[in-house]
Amino acid sequence: MRSRSIRKTDREKLLSGLIKRAEGLEAEERVIEYVVDEDGNRRAVKEKTQYKYYPPDVSAAKVCLELEKGNANAFSGLSDEDLDREKIRLMEELKRINGGS
Repeated sequence: MRSRSIRKTDREKLLSGLIKRAEGLEAEERVIEYVVDEDGNRRAVKEKTQYKYYPPDVSAAKVCLELEKGNANAFSGLSDEDLDREKIRLMEELKRINGGS
C-alpha cells in the first residue's frame, strides 16, 4: 500500500483540531426530534440548540507537546499524573499569554 502525504491545508486543519482538543472546547450541537406521521413521512417536531463542553484531552496535549519539541518520544516516559501536571501548567501559561481569557 502506498502512503499518501498530507497536504499543507489538511495538516493545518489537523493541527488546529488537535490543539482545540488539547485545550478543551465548547461546541454547538443542534438536536432535532422527528416523528413519523400516518403516511410514513418523517417531520421535525422539535429543534434545540445546545452547547457541549469537551474538557482538555491529555493524549492530545501530549501529542502537541511532542510535536512542539520535535521529538516523537519526548513525553512517552511520563506518567498520567505527570502529563496532567504538564497540561495544567500549559493551560495556565496559555491563559496568561491570552490575558486571562
